[in-house]
Amino acid sequence: MEVETRDEQPDRSSTHRPFSYFNYNPERDSADQVRGALLVVAALVASASFQAMMSFPDALKEKDGYKKLWFIIPNSLSLSFSFVIIEMLTSTFPFQTELRLSYFFMGAAYGVIFIEQLTDLPKGLTLIILTLCIILPWLLRSVPNCIKNMCGCC
Repeated sequence: MEVETRDEQPDRSSTHRPFSYFNYNPERDSADQVRGALLVVAALVASASFQAMMSFPDALKEKDGYKKLWFIIPNSLSLSFSFVIIEMLTSTFPFQTELRLSYFFMGAAYGVIFIEQLTDLPKGLTLIILTLCIILPWLLRSVPNCIKNMCGCC
């Protein structure tokens, strides 16, 4: 596979928007480049989110479960959203079963730590929060598309 190089240089004369060269430009940026960049960012977010839960912050370990939620919920949503992005970008790639199994097992390990960190909350509430953190990103991605398909608009 050949890598296309471009000699296009950033416009340094513009002091109004010095980083405008780095914005997405469909005439310059190929779909492969964009997909690659998004995959890297999503994988980094997933790794950071997973690691943050695996090595739970010491400052939060002694807090009650409700205070821990201020860390756990956004962290869990970032992991789930990154899984959604990776799934959407790799949906036509080979090894789909293996990729989906890796999401499942990584999510299962994450869920065990999630539940373990919230032992002082009622189990039912913990499971509801975990379930919402898992399905909310998928719903936000899927529901608008389903509505568009059902009503035939857009």
